[in-house]
Amino acid sequence: WTDSKRSCLGRGRTMTSFGGSGIDLSDAIGYELQAIEYVRATLHDQREAQSGGMSLVLGDLTASGEQMATVNMHAALTGVSTGGTREALNRLRPLAFSAAFKLQDMVVEWILRANGIAGWRFSEKLAGYDRLRIASALAEPSLFSQRPILARAFWELYRFLVPFRGTVVHSGGVSLDQAGTIEVTKGGGNCLRFTAAEQGSYMWATCLISRIMSGQTKTDLFLEGLIEGDLLALEKYHGTKGLLIRGARLEDLTVHIPRSNLIAHHPVSVSVDFASLRRRMEAAYPVEAGGRLYFSVTIVADTDGRQAVWEIPVESVPNGVVTLQEGDPQYDSFMRVTQGNAG
Repeated sequence: WTDSKRSCLGRGRTMTSFGGSGIDLSDAIGYELQAIEYVRATLHDQREAQSGGMSLVLGDLTASGEQMATVNMHAALTGVSTGGTREALNRLRPLAFSAAFKLQDMVVEWILRANGIAGWRFSEKLAGYDRLRIASALAEPSLFSQRPILARAFWELYRFLVPFRGTVVHSGGVSLDQAGTIEVTKGGGNCLRFTAAEQGSYMWATCLISRIMSGQTKTDLFLEGLIEGDLLALEKYHGTKGLLIRGARLEDLTVHIPRSNLIAHHPVSVSVDFASLRRRMEAAYPVEAGGRLYFSVTIVADTDGRQAVWEIPVESVPNGVVTLQEGDPQYDSFMRVTQGNAG
């Protein structure tokens, strides 16, 4: 699905080639990433997987002429042991915040080292970043070079949190209330009140950015939407304006094409109204105001002893009425044909 907002959210051109090794970053962040992934999944119920997905047979209508569909939902089961784990993790929120910041700090160091900046003090890192940014000489991984608004929010959030991280680790002055809010007071009386929801957004954004940049996860529109939504939730700290997506949801849609709906059998050809399919998905899987629904589409067509399947990923799902045809280079990379599966 082509997201028209990507262009207005600052997709930029890579001015300088980035030479950092994803393997080096992956090796450096291994422990912290694994720990934070566990905390955010268990304590904050964060998942990137779809909740179930929809399937339908094209042209299978109700008596009133509506397209019928099967909507699947996966329920998450919570046991006594999970509740106990959450209670224990809740008490460790300050440590989880510190680990998430360390994860962000390692990404910062990795980017700066690739740009020839080797300072280890926080002030040296920020000064090095500022020099490179002002000189338009900062080379960044593609996630940031192509989405500079995400990069700016990431760096400014890091700048804001640096003094408070030092307080958590070295100076005390940290408290945790019953709602899960971390309160950090540094010298001079400045206070950070980081709510449970904000902690979740910080952990999720930091984990996703780290996984994408280290090559452990391939980015797509959905994951970028998640990152943008989490950074938007932290806007009062980083001050970066222009982030629009407030939440992202991922689902999948499978469409079975009866033989009677095929335009042709050799080559296999079918007309699909993707705008109508999107409306069906949006009705079945609502999102909050400002949120986005992303979904992949699998088209299955059986004909003459063959089965043609188009598996169209999130970023390539078209809009409007589209004719899918065997041999069309625009969609052939998503197509596979097997023998002997006619229905």
